[in-house]
Amino acid sequence: MEKENITYRALERDEIINKFDEIDSYETIEDIYYFRDGKLVLEKEYREVKHFDSWPERFEDLTEDYDNGYTILGAFDGEKLVGLVGMRRDLIGENNDTINLSTCFISKNYRKQGIATKLIDMLKERARQLNGKKMYVSAAPSKNTVHFYMGIGFQVTTEPIKEIFDENPKDIQMEFIL
Repeated sequence: MEKENITYRALERDEIINKFDEIDSYETIEDIYYFRDGKLVLEKEYREVKHFDSWPERFEDLTEDYDNGYTILGAFDGEKLVGLVGMRRDLIGENNDTINLSTCFISKNYRKQGIATKLIDMLKERARQLNGKKMYVSAAPSKNTVHFYMGIGFQVTTEPIKEIFDENPKDIQMEFIL
C-alpha cells in the first residue's frame, strides 16, 4: 500500500549532508540469511541495528557518489526525508551491462508502505536509460531485507560481482533483469 502524501525526487548534495540523519534506520533483526552450498539458509540470529552504525562511511559514500554524478533519490513526507536510494551510473559486471543499486534506506515508521518499491522503480527506469540490462544489489542478509528484494523481483545471483562481493561477503548478492 503506497503512502499518498509522499513526494519523490532527486536529492541535492546539501540535502544529503543536512537531511540524511532524518532517516530512522533502527531495525530489530531476528533472522539472518547465509548463502551456503549454493542456497539460502535462514538462521535465528538476534541483532539490533541502531541509527546508522556505519554513518561516517555511508555518508562519505553518498556524497562521493553524488559528486560523481550518480543517481540519489529521496522520499519526503512534507520536508522530512523518510527514504533514500542510490544507484551508481557505471555499467559493471562481466558484460558491462549491470547497474549497482548501492543504497536503500527507509525510516522505520515508513516501511512496508510502498516507498522503497517506488524509489527502486524510479531507479530501474534510470538504469534502462543508461542501457543497463540488470540491476545488482548487495543486500543486507536480514530476512526482511532479502524478502523485500525478492518481493520486487530480485533473485539471488549465481554470478556475484567480485569487487562488490569482496566488500560485503556476508551480504546476499542479488540481481534484477531490467
